Amino acid sequence: MTGERILSVAEARAIDRDAAERLGMPTMLLMENAARSVAEVARTFGERFVVFAGPGNNGGDGLAAVRHLGVSRCTIHLLAEPDPARSPDAALQVRILRAAGVPVVVGVLPEPMAHVGEVWIDALFGTGLTRELVEAPRAWVEACDRARGPKVAIDIPSGLHGDTGEVLGAAVHADCTVTFVGKKRGLVAGAGPAHAGRIVVAGLGLPV
Repeated sequence: MTGERILSVAEARAIDRDAAERLGMPTMLLMENAARSVAEVARTFGERFVVFAGPGNNGGDGLAAVRHLGVSRCTIHLLAEPDPARSPDAALQVRILRAAGVPVVVGVLPEPMAHVGEVWIDALFGTGLTRELVEAPRAWVEACDRARGPKVAIDIPSGLHGDTGEVLGAAVHADCTVTFVGKKRGLVAGAGPAHAGRIVVAGLGLPV
């Protein structure tokens, strides 16, 4: 794969589906590979991390990255509990961390000045976001955007439309975005370039 490949949201989902259905790669393996790539990039920005995770698979990627970064180096704030029926892999990541005794703060934002200079990992919303953010989800995106420290977004900065790059009410301005297999259209269209920062295209361990 080259870093110039541009994928629509539908194309990216089809690649994931093909990996799982045709190749037999467990979706948890794809999440683990994504998380490892995120951790490798995040470590280039600092040694302590604040993970803002949403309840979907984007949040699952961030939660899995915690283990690769080192749990003692991470503070985890989870917007809402993942639904095991809708996002089983993300829900499993939460269970793993809790079983290991790792604190996971749910539904509560950190104090604004509590983590100045730490690396903020944006794992709130991925490319599936299509509606304008309101209420708590918007407040979390805005809080991440205001945070004082480098920001690494997973797949696409939260708040951007995955295909058009439109800002859906509010969006994180990342210093770096780690995206998978190819750049998403929303990273190079609309407001995408102003929010994505440096784009790193990481593989998912696919046999290509």
